[in-house]
Amino acid sequence: MKQGVKALRRTVCVRLAAVVAVGWLGVAGAQRPTTATAPIALQGNGPYYRLALPLGIYAHAAYGDLRDLRVRNAAGNAVPYAWLRNEAAEPQFTSKEVPIFALPATASGTADSAEDASLGFRVRPDGSLALARNPARKPAEAAQWLIDASQLKGGLLQARFDVAPAARGLFAFRLEASDDLRHWRPVGGEEQLVRLAHGGQTIERLAVDLGGVHARFLRLRWSDPQNGAPLTGVAIDSVQEVEPVAPLQWTSALKPERCGTDHCDYALPRGLPVESLRVDLADVNTLAQVGVSGLFTATPAAAEPVFVPRNPLYALRHQQRRPAPAASSPGEVPLLDTVVYRLAQGAGEARSPLLALDGRSYSHLRLRTAGPVSVLGPTPPTIAVGATPRTLVLLAQGAAPFSLSWNTAPEKQVVQGGAPGAALPLATLLPGYSPSKPVTAGEASVTLPPAPVAAVEAVVAAAAQLPVPVQPDPFRKWWLWGALGVGLLLLAGMAWSLFASLRKDRALAD
Repeated sequence: MKQGVKALRRTVCVRLAAVVAVGWLGVAGAQRPTTATAPIALQGNGPYYRLALPLGIYAHAAYGDLRDLRVRNAAGNAVPYAWLRNEAAEPQFTSKEVPIFALPATASGTADSAEDASLGFRVRPDGSLALARNPARKPAEAAQWLIDASQLKGGLLQARFDVAPAARGLFAFRLEASDDLRHWRPVGGEEQLVRLAHGGQTIERLAVDLGGVHARFLRLRWSDPQNGAPLTGVAIDSVQEVEPVAPLQWTSALKPERCGTDHCDYALPRGLPVESLRVDLADVNTLAQVGVSGLFTATPAAAEPVFVPRNPLYALRHQQRRPAPAASSPGEVPLLDTVVYRLAQGAGEARSPLLALDGRSYSHLRLRTAGPVSVLGPTPPTIAVGATPRTLVLLAQGAAPFSLSWNTAPEKQVVQGGAPGAALPLATLLPGYSPSKPVTAGEASVTLPPAPVAAVEAVVAAAAQLPVPVQPDPFRKWWLWGALGVGLLLLAGMAWSLFASLRKDRALAD
């Protein structure tokens, strides 16, 4: 009888230990992040490769700053990598008045012809233009303009136009770029110069973003050659950066998450560095003065280092602006004051331009109106935000294929620069690295898996998905612990009942 009791006790103890172990593993498994991967394709001889990450990566990774990213080889070992531009030399800005030349329309009355009026120029030894013959016309008669940017270095950020003081209207045009006056390529789509009087206010939009294009010459063609603005001058802002900058990608239209009496807040994809903003008003003939602010989920610490804007156009436009107004609430960072509008003008519409922002990551953007929020129209506007993809440099160490991996849920042990395979300083990855010289590397690309199902999706201009992941439920962990506790209590009750029955049987046997 004693042998049977001992065996039964051992069985109960083993089962109890098994239940406890399963419970612990269940809780630990629920908290341990899973890892996802995506294949990396390499082009070039290496051994270093430059990889621009699609904006969709923010929907997948557990952290907005991408600290959980790893690059792995075929054996699954971590491959060294570093973030590009984090340590590059500061960009150098230049603002300069450039020569412009008024060109006539062709015999057909348009600016389009195989006989290119710009061929009436010759190039001086310093690369600037001089007239070979005199095709110039009065500014009011010019169907197109040639802009000489040959003396500028680096990427062209924006063109600032001066027009005759009496000019009023909406002047649509297209820009083209060339390095030899013969072969031209488009720069963006149709743009507008705007000078209008509306509601007692004068609205001007005389600056156009050039997107960092590299070109010696620009050509402006009026969409309606009979309705061109009389230009009196053009100034171009340019920037010299050591590392090339990837073009902006855009989200689709984002609706406001909430609106108050004098503001609307728009939720942004987690971790997305916001560098440009487009405000799309729902109703025609709407104009409003607004302030744009970024919101943090928590107020930044006072000891944080001074933030340097990542968007060079923002830095250029705001380096000498007046101090920003005080924030209306904790965690709010005022960015700019502007006028947004959508006005009917002739056969088209005048819309407010793109707004350059600082490139910081915010949880929300806030549009605050000078009066009631209804000045934006009966339907609140939608917005779209643009961001430059982050770029890393990897060392192709080990055998291909290579892959990008990341955690899909936060993990306490993941810290910047502290976990195996985390990003290195550029000087460590590249012996002899100099911030004043570009990194020599091949090109790499990555194909991301479909976005998480539990996400609010936003589509970038290149049709990539940019969802906002749903944050893990904080009560789930406590629910698991509670379930484990209930299971242990039930098991303890069963064990107590079994031992009580054994004692009773033993007493009867004695």
